[in-house]
Amino acid sequence: MESGVVVGYDQGPSSERAIDLAVEEAARRGVELTVIHALHHHHGKAEASSAPTARDVAEQGAERARAAHPGVPTHAVSVEGSAPAALGAASAEADLLVVGHRERGGFGLRYGDVALRTVARAGCPAVIVQGAADGGRGVVLAAMEVGETPEEVLEFAFGEAARRGARLKAVSALEMLWPFAYAGDRGQLRHASDQAGERAGAALEERLRPWRARHPDVVVECELDQGDPAVVLAHATAHADLIVVGGRRRGEHHQGMHHGAIADALLQHADCPIAVVPHG
Repeated sequence: MESGVVVGYDQGPSSERAIDLAVEEAARRGVELTVIHALHHHHGKAEASSAPTARDVAEQGAERARAAHPGVPTHAVSVEGSAPAALGAASAEADLLVVGHRERGGFGLRYGDVALRTVARAGCPAVIVQGAADGGRGVVLAAMEVGETPEEVLEFAFGEAARRGARLKAVSALEMLWPFAYAGDRGQLRHASDQAGERAGAALEERLRPWRARHPDVVVECELDQGDPAVVLAHATAHADLIVVGGRRRGEHHQGMHHGAIADALLQHADCPIAVVPHG
């Protein structure tokens, strides 16, 4: 698979949204788009003769993309096997993988399992298309860790903001578990809280400083809140087009990544697409 954008398509509404986002991403990057339909026979049963072939389904998705962006080279590919395995394999040399998020996984799968399985096999940044946002909010979110946010996450987030002409909002959450010594002393507690917030805010600004210099045209905002990171980030997605989070690579000889608890929680509650970027 040559570099470009890869998207899964199965004729469902979520995969149609994935096609729409994927062809936009391919147009922004100036790369080709590959539309993949994976045909997975259950219990050895083949498709009924009256049903569309896998190639027909893939071509239908490709035609939707071509209609939206005729200038983007678009290819239709049909493969045998499960969608997570097929898309994961196709993503090995791709720039970006895009997958729709079904609200019902079917066959006993819990909410979001198919999308998370696909991300777990991805060899490149993967975008899960979900939420109410269809673009136009003009904001890309970067999920920042209070400690050290990976370079790969910042590179992708700044790149997306630059390509979209969007503002970048770096969002971080500070969970504070105060020792018993502070109990009953609100003044001391407030002072300690303010100091912790100042230190975290300064660290956040310092982490972003070299990236601001590399992308002087990207408007950057910082937001540091107290609370559970998943909750803070989910709330922030109500005003964004995309949120970027990290996923740790599985290892030198294994393709894919561990998406982590934050991505898992966002899949349940985020109101915009989620980009999971491999790092480490």
